[in-house]
This record gives sequence, C-alpha cells and structure tokens, in this order.
Amino acid sequence: MDSAIDSAFLHIQRELETITNEERFLVGISGIPGSGKSCKCPFEQHILSYVSVAFTSKLFDKLINSGMNAGVISMDGWHYTRDELSKFPDPEAAFARRGAPHTFDTKSYTDFVKSLKKTPRDFLQAPTFSHSLKDPTPAGVAIDTHTQIVILEGNYVLLNDPKWKEAANLLNIRFWIDLDENEARSRLVKRHLASGICENEEDAYRRVETNDIQNGRYVRANLIDETKVIESIDDVKYRV
Repeated sequence: MDSAIDSAFLHIQRELETITNEERFLVGISGIPGSGKSCKCPFEQHILSYVSVAFTSKLFDKLINSGMNAGVISMDGWHYTRDELSKFPDPEAAFARRGAPHTFDTKSYTDFVKSLKKTPRDFLQAPTFSHSLKDPTPAGVAIDTHTQIVILEGNYVLLNDPKWKEAANLLNIRFWIDLDENEARSRLVKRHLASGICENEEDAYRRVETNDIQNGRYVRANLIDETKVIESIDDVKYRV
C-alpha cells in the first residue's frame, strides 16, 4: 500500500506544478465494488461507496502531513433520494438497481465539480449520504477557500459515460483501484450483511450479482482515458 501511496503522491506533486495557486487540483479515485478495506479516518463517514477507502485515507493523510490543504468528497451524496426514485418510470427497477450510474443526479454532481474549478476558489458545500436515513444529507461536508486539493471518490467519478464524462474530464489526475472479481464478490457479501443492507447471505449474493458486479464490469470497461491503475490485493501494487 505504501508504495502505491508514494507513487500517487509524487504524481500529484508533479502535476500541481502545472496549475496556479488560485486553482484547485482535483484527484479522482474510483474502483470496482469491493476494492476497499475498512479504516478509521477523519472523513470516513463521507466515504460510503465501495472503492478503496484505505487508499483514499492514506493518500489524504500523506497530503495533509506534507503541509497541503486537502479535502475529500464522495459522490454518494448525489444518490437520487428514495422519493425521487419512486417517481422513475419503473420505480421497482430503480430501487433494485440503486447505486447504478443512472440512479445518481449527475447534473448536480457535474455542476459541483465545475464549481470546484472556478477561480478564485469559492467556499462550497456538498451533500453526503446517510445510511441511517438511506438518503443524501444536504450540505454534509464543506470545502473552504484554502482547500486546493480535492479528492473526489466514488464508483463512477472516472466513468467515460455521456452523463459522467464531463466531470471526469475536469479531474487533474485519476486513480482506479482494481480487484479480482471473486475477491470483490466475497467482500461485498460480507459488507452487505454487516451494514444491514441485506438480511441474509442469499439476499446478499443476489444483490452482489444483479447490481454490484454488473456496475463494476461496466465501469472497468468504460474508464476515462489517462487513468492510473492500482491493483487492490493484499500487497497493493501500483502501475501506470
């Protein structure tokens, strides 16, 4: 893991030299569902998708410890609410696939990413996702004017899809956390049971197969160009 973090940090350091002090530097971190490892970090409550929380946390810590002003935003805050999903043409399908690319408010997310790129830097607030409420919470996290580096984390922040790619192209650097599908499947079943999303193993396996694995395959096959890949295994390796 440390070698991957060091490499990512060096890439960010180098790319920071290409922008002015007034600009924000946006880092995108995404990955196949299940590629994360649990950790304790100051912003853990805001990191709710299945990408590498551990990688995001360690990179954030390294940036802060190096004297850089950094913040983290999860795209999970842009889930459509349950009320909005109930108004979809097929509400049952929308709820079953909640977490798929089309169940996010991509316009609002893209507008937020555009706001991050404005100069001079603005004070901004972003929604977060509440597992207890099962819905987003408005203005759950703030990015102040001193924050130059913002990590945008989530399953689809690097997606080369008509509704997602405009925001993805605004990122200064992109990291994809990859994972063997069988290992991802095992991790996801355990996560769904532990979080209470599913009541039993049968339901958990069904959700993983019909939702999480499908989403992961789609994103992996449609990554935005110039994305750096990190293999999420016990001894995390980094490759460009």
